[in-house]
Amino acid sequence: MLRLLSSIYKELLVLIRDRAGLAILFIMPLVLILIMTLIQDATFRTVKEVNISMILVNNDKDSLGEAISQGLYASEYFQIVEEIDGEKITDSLAKELVAKGDYKIGIIIPERATDAIRGNVNALINKSFKSFNIPGVKKRTKKSTIDVTIYIDPATSQSFKNMVMSSLKEFTSQLEIEMFFKNFSEAMAQMMPDQKPIKFESFETIKYQEVYASTTKDEVLPNSVQHNVPAWTMFAMFFIVLPLAGNIIKERDDGSAFRLKTMPGSFVTVMFSKIFVFLGVAFLQFILMLLVGVYIMPLMGLPQLEIGPHKIALGVMAIASGLAATGYGVAIGTIATTHEQAATFGAVSIIIFAALGGIWVPVYVMPHTIRIISQFSPLHWGLNGFYDIFLRGGDISVVIAETVKLLLFFVIMLLIAVVYNNYTKTK
Repeated sequence: MLRLLSSIYKELLVLIRDRAGLAILFIMPLVLILIMTLIQDATFRTVKEVNISMILVNNDKDSLGEAISQGLYASEYFQIVEEIDGEKITDSLAKELVAKGDYKIGIIIPERATDAIRGNVNALINKSFKSFNIPGVKKRTKKSTIDVTIYIDPATSQSFKNMVMSSLKEFTSQLEIEMFFKNFSEAMAQMMPDQKPIKFESFETIKYQEVYASTTKDEVLPNSVQHNVPAWTMFAMFFIVLPLAGNIIKERDDGSAFRLKTMPGSFVTVMFSKIFVFLGVAFLQFILMLLVGVYIMPLMGLPQLEIGPHKIALGVMAIASGLAATGYGVAIGTIATTHEQAATFGAVSIIIFAALGGIWVPVYVMPHTIRIISQFSPLHWGLNGFYDIFLRGGDISVVIAETVKLLLFFVIMLLIAVVYNNYTKTK
């Protein structure tokens, strides 16, 4: 026990004396999480909040053009631009401006677009009443098509493009329904003189209610902070691998490790002292990340981090994640023979774990094979556990599976380090 306490004291002294390294361990993760949250905040806000500029060239000047124009203005999702310096935007200028990236999207409504819709509606009604001679309906059966041109900036995301296309189709479909109902009603009135045309009234029978599922009564809305704080906390905690592995290699290079081996005790005792100290560093990193999410981010115009009621589950996940990170650092430091090996392999492997674990791209959008592989990433286990607590209101029973996986990972890494150390001693 005295040897363990002495080793812990020695590790604390080494850590405290390296003030620059200590500052990097705490300041760099905070800078990282602030920058990444600010960058990704726009992706969690609605398009309405972003207010994207859009070019609209309405050459129709009839029902379709007015319906699309009014719908886009009423949605408040876009800042509609129809003139520049008092001059109407032409088709060619719209294409040029979008191609330059000045605007994300440009919509060109052609002339006589509404006439094409009217013709198709009349053709459909004429087909329905082809055995009747209705004066108000033109004898037309051939359908017309007309193209609404949409210029899209190649840098525009697929989701944004799909949203715009969906909105335009909604406006067009609504107009076609109104025209069909109006003409159909007039045709019926022609057939039955006592029947007056009925005015079209739009109504919404089915309404959609969005509710974010949670195991608690309080509904936690997902936002950039709720997603980014746990994600980049896991990333920062695992980067503790680099100073930990470097510490082990440095002791081996300067002879300190050899002197420790000549003293009574085991290799495991020395390793546990390092694990204890660096686990404390990882836990402090975690606490600082939470404080930044709760107090600093709201001052920067970002949402406040909602920690939730299950503080014990949060602490357990933080400790399990810290142990997994320190265990990985011990294994790399024991196996690597140079600082370059430890730094390169450690950094690259953590980035791979992060990519597979959903830190940058959500796992659910990955290909099926990659989703299977991601289940073996310790960062994925930790991130899922924190999401269960922050976003789903989970307690300790919900995150027990992720906690066990992280602890098993820690034990396996420690066993690898012990076995490799014993193997090198026998050579």
